[in-house]
Amino acid sequence: MEYPVRKFICIVTMSIFLGAMPWASKAATPTSFTHLYVFGDSYCDVGNDFIATGGAEPAAPYYAGRFSNGPIWVDHVAGFLGLGALKPSLAGGTDFAFGGAEVTSPVSTPFGTIPSVPQQVALYLQSTGGKADPNALYIIEGGGNDILNAVSTSPQQLGFQIALGISESELGLRRAGARYFLIPNLFNVGLLPAAGGNSAFATAATIATNQSLISLLALESLLQGIHIGRLDVFSLESAVVTDPTHFGFTNLTTPCTSLPSSLNPTPPVCADPDHTFFWDIEHPTEFGHAFFAAVVENTLAAGRW
Repeated sequence: MEYPVRKFICIVTMSIFLGAMPWASKAATPTSFTHLYVFGDSYCDVGNDFIATGGAEPAAPYYAGRFSNGPIWVDHVAGFLGLGALKPSLAGGTDFAFGGAEVTSPVSTPFGTIPSVPQQVALYLQSTGGKADPNALYIIEGGGNDILNAVSTSPQQLGFQIALGISESELGLRRAGARYFLIPNLFNVGLLPAAGGNSAFATAATIATNQSLISLLALESLLQGIHIGRLDVFSLESAVVTDPTHFGFTNLTTPCTSLPSSLNPTPPVCADPDHTFFWDIEHPTEFGHAFFAAVVENTLAAGRW
């Protein structure tokens, strides 16, 4: 996949900066994986929602069924691993993520029911006769929608339930034969424009999720032959907020556009999406995704598997 030279230079610059972080060592190549399987929400969906809604969501100006204006981070990771274009599971691919998915429960919509992250894992295992490819890489991500949609619960309780769903997804895959996992912690949902006046709850729930997930994955990480890559997205996001221009962003607060609707079928798009972090009130721009992808690729290249 090709990118404009300016974006390429920015990504290289970020990779060099991130290479100096304590957890990023200098090994040259990642493990060779047979496939990349993805379970999560709109941050990872490469077209399942688009297919399920007959192209209604996300429509233009969104890019190719992604909830952004260009390729998202898992597209970059698949390319980096030499696995070709990532395809949605509804088109016979290996990306089972759905926009709008929660971790703790399925979500009902006018177009049908969105499977939860654990249900996505179950769908994958049903398609393989209960066997997980031991030489594939499995990405498990989610929790943002649970927090944004939450009502009448404590942030600590919600955080634990999200972490439990993610850890049980890993456990189910591991028992089926999976050995390699990439499980980011949760970005600070309280910083999303969508959090609005509920940002304190969203931040508290995010912190609770991340703390619980560390505990729930601790024993799994110690098992011989099991490799769980963790990414501290929360701290990375905090670094961007603290010094956005260092990372190439000039706008961290105002979204570039919004989802098309019956009242606004052609929403305007901002003039400078390349320096804007949020594409809409919930999702990063292409450049925001490329930024995260650079971190993932640097971590994979560290050879800590």
